[in-house]
Amino acid sequence: MPGASPDTRDRDDLALLTRVVRQAGEISRIAYHRNDAKVWDKYENHPVTDADIAVNDYLQAELLGARPDYGWLSEETQDDQSRHQCRRSFVVDPIDGTRAFIDRKPGFAVCVAVIEDGRAVAGCVFNPLKDEFYAARLGGGATLNDVPLRISDRDRIENCVMVGYPRKFKRLDFPSMQYRISNSMAYRIAMVASGQADATLSFTPKSDWDIAAAALIATEAGALVTDLYGHVPRYNSSKTSGPGVICASPSLHGLLLAQMKPVMDRLTSGEATPNDYRYLGTTMSDRDTAPIQLLHLVIGGELVDPMKTTFKDLSAIDFVGAFANYADAFDAWKGAAHRTVDNAHARYFILHAHELIDPDKDGVIG
Repeated sequence: MPGASPDTRDRDDLALLTRVVRQAGEISRIAYHRNDAKVWDKYENHPVTDADIAVNDYLQAELLGARPDYGWLSEETQDDQSRHQCRRSFVVDPIDGTRAFIDRKPGFAVCVAVIEDGRAVAGCVFNPLKDEFYAARLGGGATLNDVPLRISDRDRIENCVMVGYPRKFKRLDFPSMQYRISNSMAYRIAMVASGQADATLSFTPKSDWDIAAAALIATEAGALVTDLYGHVPRYNSSKTSGPGVICASPSLHGLLLAQMKPVMDRLTSGEATPNDYRYLGTTMSDRDTAPIQLLHLVIGGELVDPMKTTFKDLSAIDFVGAFANYADAFDAWKGAAHRTVDNAHARYFILHAHELIDPDKDGVIG
């Protein structure tokens, strides 16, 4: 397409992405249902599966086979810097939301963008389990399964639908919001683009492959997508990640950006370091979206009054154990009952823990 106009190239590239990404999604869908993927850590707390690699290999063969003069950047391929030598490049996340894939949850997506001069000009995000195919080209609008998209017009943080982990926002004193959870950053942004949510905000760095395709889709649907400083992401720098993401309607985006400003000012001035906000990073506990019973403690001791629950001597409490389920705790409680035979003031109890207080980080987990 050497002599084609930019608009024609964008259309042709989007057509290519649409065909190839759909098939890549089918590869991931089959692997998901087969449920025998091999899993390992690329590095600490960053899992990858053989399904990620299979999808990546298919995309690379098909896309570069059709566009051999394009550069390539993928989460699952060593960066060869080709994107700096080529006019156009593919930016790829074979399976964004690998944790969801591993956890048998539908919130993952195949993501591919074409970039030129640091900006995305075509992009697709495909959730194969929900059969949701998002697509956009620069200046051509965005669609979900060929239906045009438009973001919500929410202009208040209070009670907005936010895709993110509740504890992070609570620790920064955000107004009360409704929360949705998704492990895939691209799919979170796509949810905003389609009006399934009003906003998404990530406190941790995100890579080009996490956002390039989805951000184009969201902006073409009317959203504003920036990092936590309010800068529009560019995809041609030496680094492949930036400081977080905010995606929302322009009015709501401004409010969220203002809410984050004190945190970012502290980081910029050196008053705080990223480690001071380390609790904002995603942890394994964040992956549970419903209230859960954390643990059961079995304790006992001598009471001041056998009709009340005030221990006579807290330092003398007998700790029987901590148990993951009530049945085991109940058995332990029964086993401890013989210790009360000769003392009418002695009692044993089961304590149910629903929350863990994390004093070091000044917040509540969960």
